[in-house]
Amino acid sequence: MRILSLTLMLSVFICRGICVQAAVELTKDGSPRADIVIPENALSSVKLAAEDLRDHLKKISGAELLIVNRPSNDVKNHIYVGGSKYTKALGVKLEDLKPEGFKIIVKDNYIVLAGRDEQRQPFPFKNPRSDPRGLEKWRKFAGGNYNVPRVSISPGMFNDKLGFFTMDATATLYAVSEFLERLGVRWYMPYEYGTVIPSKKTIVVPNQSISMAPAFPYRNAQYSCMRLDADGVMWYKRLKYGVSYLFYNNHTTWDIIDNPKQRKEHPEYFAVRNGKPIPGMRNMGVPRLSDPGFRRDSINYLRKVFDAYPPLEAMSLGMPDGFNQIDERDATMWPSPKDDNWGRFSDYVWNYWFEAARELQKTHPGKYLACLAYGSYLRPPSGIKKIPGNVAVTMCYNSSRMFMPREQRMKKVRDKWLEMLTSKKLYVWDYFMFYFFKGTPRYPVVFTKVLQKEMQALNGVCEGKFIEVAPAYHPKAARRWMILCPGLTHLTNYLQGKLLWNPDLDLQKLLDEYYELFYGPAKAEMKEFYEFAEEVWTRPESRSISLYGGFLKEQDVKKYFDILKRARKKAGKGTVYDHRIALIESEMASLKKLFPNLKRTGPDLIGFTERNPFILNGDFVKPFWRNRDRDKKGWYWYRMRDLVTGQPVPELKSTKVSFRMTKNRDALVIGVECFEPKMDKIRAKTTANDNYDIFNDDVVEIYLESPERSFFKIVVNSNGAIWDECRDATILVRDTLPELWNPGIKAAVKKYKDRWTAEIIIPAKDFGSLGPAKDYPWGINVCRTRFADGRMELFAISPTGKKGFLDLSKLGNLRIL
Repeated sequence: MRILSLTLMLSVFICRGICVQAAVELTKDGSPRADIVIPENALSSVKLAAEDLRDHLKKISGAELLIVNRPSNDVKNHIYVGGSKYTKALGVKLEDLKPEGFKIIVKDNYIVLAGRDEQRQPFPFKNPRSDPRGLEKWRKFAGGNYNVPRVSISPGMFNDKLGFFTMDATATLYAVSEFLERLGVRWYMPYEYGTVIPSKKTIVVPNQSISMAPAFPYRNAQYSCMRLDADGVMWYKRLKYGVSYLFYNNHTTWDIIDNPKQRKEHPEYFAVRNGKPIPGMRNMGVPRLSDPGFRRDSINYLRKVFDAYPPLEAMSLGMPDGFNQIDERDATMWPSPKDDNWGRFSDYVWNYWFEAARELQKTHPGKYLACLAYGSYLRPPSGIKKIPGNVAVTMCYNSSRMFMPREQRMKKVRDKWLEMLTSKKLYVWDYFMFYFFKGTPRYPVVFTKVLQKEMQALNGVCEGKFIEVAPAYHPKAARRWMILCPGLTHLTNYLQGKLLWNPDLDLQKLLDEYYELFYGPAKAEMKEFYEFAEEVWTRPESRSISLYGGFLKEQDVKKYFDILKRARKKAGKGTVYDHRIALIESEMASLKKLFPNLKRTGPDLIGFTERNPFILNGDFVKPFWRNRDRDKKGWYWYRMRDLVTGQPVPELKSTKVSFRMTKNRDALVIGVECFEPKMDKIRAKTTANDNYDIFNDDVVEIYLESPERSFFKIVVNSNGAIWDECRDATILVRDTLPELWNPGIKAAVKKYKDRWTAEIIIPAKDFGSLGPAKDYPWGINVCRTRFADGRMELFAISPTGKKGFLDLSKLGNLRIL
């Protein structure tokens, strides 16, 4: 492997034969001159650290050092990995280190690589999948109908291959990684082609004493797949990700309510709307936070978790994910600000948490209630100056967008939390790994300067980050879950790991070394690529990409691939540098189709601004839907065709669609008439909004994009139940999850002997200011799923030619006259 010519670390750390200062020789001319000593009872992570050291030294020099439990007389020099009786005899103390701190000591004939390790124990109660009686044991211990707490993953996932939890404090492993980095090793990217290994037959290390500790004690990069992916975990560990103490923060109120026994015995614990329980995400339900019994159970659950697991420092009572509705009775007592998506439920949620924190303090002083500032309760509650001293706050946001105007407001929210936070326990839950949803284009997201500035601002006021890693299964590698798009995302992960230890590092020096070592002959081209990518990403324009706007332009895509083509030519065909560049190129391949796909090929559709008053009742006879008799000309009512073949649908089950806008153009109204010869056979089980079971019913699905936003999905069944979601980048930043989009869509359905009809009114506030007009048409498709004949039938006004409704290039072009 190619080495940086100016050899930033090697010139200091590896002495050549002419070196006159005291030093320890590890290898000479490819032969070992030292052994690696670990304790007989070494922790799994310490054993792994020794093996990692042995393997990398062999790759560097060709010499394989033996791993032993006591210093050998066969070699003069010794590397002590992990604290032991031998390191104590040498006078090396680890007790003076901060948690996860480590020391590198080179002196006389020895090297010590050791730190404060902690291999944690799992939560004592297991879930039923691993212990059939685990749930029964836990409920008996806790005295409540709770699921086994999700805190069971607090130390991270246990990786069988590595033998430790992913978030164990593996400080000795950090020491070995730091030592190897100073020898020139770089773990820039996980998996194949990701590591830079220098070549040197003789390794001599000068005497020195180094002590290091992370600037941020909480550095958690985590996802459930990590229990399977040893390679991915080791990459993060070599970058020194870990946690100095156990802290758990998640959607844990589901542990209290998500089980049939609790639903049956305590229906009062569940929020209702229109007299029926709110299903919530995955039908787990939504808690009614004001219920006294639910509050008592919450506090009991919290206390029992701490009783069962004393090492835990902080535990949450987190809201269910997608918490965007509250009990209809509570809504009258806890009015929410109508113009603030970040705080509409803050007073309601934080009141529940503050009571729990006060009760926890009575029985468990020194423990913390971990609270997520997230979505609809991200802002601090009103009327509160200081919050209880045992409350820790985790703010949820995406640091890759901290240069945008909206995120400037986020900084003010953070400052407000710091002003109120007496515990000084502030954390960040960061989404910068979640760039790409399924089916969306993959473009470089580079924000090195923004990230360093963010970490410098957090230094001294924040405990650290939870980084939610987006996984992608690698079908060719058994039991491997790839870190999503490693070619595009590795540099951000690498830099983030470095900044968590030293936010004031020399950024340009680090990047220049990266270009040199990782891309060799193509360093200039790849520097051009990343600097251009950073310029594109940090444009202060919408993250929504369309033909009419957004941060990414069509000419940018061409430039990206032109640079990569030049870089691959410079790298040399088949070289390791070529493989690295080719990986980025392949991950970005879908980007070539982005702008061509924005040019829609569906039919032209016409609707009208209607001055007649609109009454939502599912009836198409009223004046609002005038001129229905012109259906045969296809002007106002459009007939669906078979989704795949494009053939006309038989008259008995034909479906017609028409479009209107309200007088003030603040809403799009869609009328759908579904003829049905078997009205008694249609599927219509779902009655609640935002219930995923709606996709098993006979439904109408609407896919919509505007010149400024893409895309939206609305589903309505014959009961009038609604599912709405948004995949637009701008809206997602506001609402954090696709399923959280709730713009106030309404639907009215009427059923007849031979058909069912649906009127759907969609507020237009989120679609931007352009169109729908001739120059700025809206893309739209209206589709139908039918089950009445015992099989699925799919129709659409703009057939996609495949068994799937979602194809943005096939949307029709809607303009309103």
